[in-house]
Amino acid sequence: MKSHTNCRCAELGNLAVIGMGSEPDEEVLGSLDLVREHGGLQWWLYMSRCNQCQQFWMIAQEERVHDNFCLKRIDAEDAARIVTDAIWPEDFLEFGAVLRLERECGQVAHFLDPNCHALVATAHELKRERPDITSDEIGYLLAIRPSHAARLLAQKP
Repeated sequence: MKSHTNCRCAELGNLAVIGMGSEPDEEVLGSLDLVREHGGLQWWLYMSRCNQCQQFWMIAQEERVHDNFCLKRIDAEDAARIVTDAIWPEDFLEFGAVLRLERECGQVAHFLDPNCHALVATAHELKRERPDITSDEIGYLLAIRPSHAARLLAQKP
């Protein structure tokens, strides 16, 4: 997606959370071009570069639970490591870290169906990613009660 307006990279901090479908989503992401997808287990992660100011961004596109883009400004050295060696900064490599950032920024969603597949699957994915994670922490990341998180884990994904 190309933009004919100036980029908004300078207005963003080194870390930003932008709601999907919001005005900032279109304005900020409109000038970013995909450079490399992480893929595999980190299906949510990719790197883009602004086609106007040339700033590199590592982006976690979290569309399963809270529907946000989490952006981290990265320098040319980190970008080169991603492109040439597939070595990514650790910030967004765990899905739980992405959910935590969204929660800490106050960018959370609430589901009408408390037992929807997205919540069940994500609770199980968080448990696979970190077997020692508690229902309290899963509840925090998904913006639900810990008792509800325990019920989600009891369901089949």
